[in-house]
Amino acid sequence: MLPLLRMLELKNLSMSDAEAGGFGKLAEAAKRCARCTDAMACIRWLKWHGRYGPAPLCVNVAYFDELKARARPG
Repeated sequence: MLPLLRMLELKNLSMSDAEAGGFGKLAEAAKRCARCTDAMACIRWLKWHGRYGPAPLCVNVAYFDELKARARPG
């Protein structure tokens, strides 16, 4: 689950934001992350905090967008 937690951090989201979005949705996001076929690219990108190019296609992009919308209504 480490890439998921690091990606939350990079997206300026907290574990509290993820928990507020629902434990079921967090569990599903963790499962998607664990099944990702490009995990090494993601880990490499996270290691450098996204400084060298765009993020690889993330299977949880919609989940992160949903959490951001919930955390910062507006």
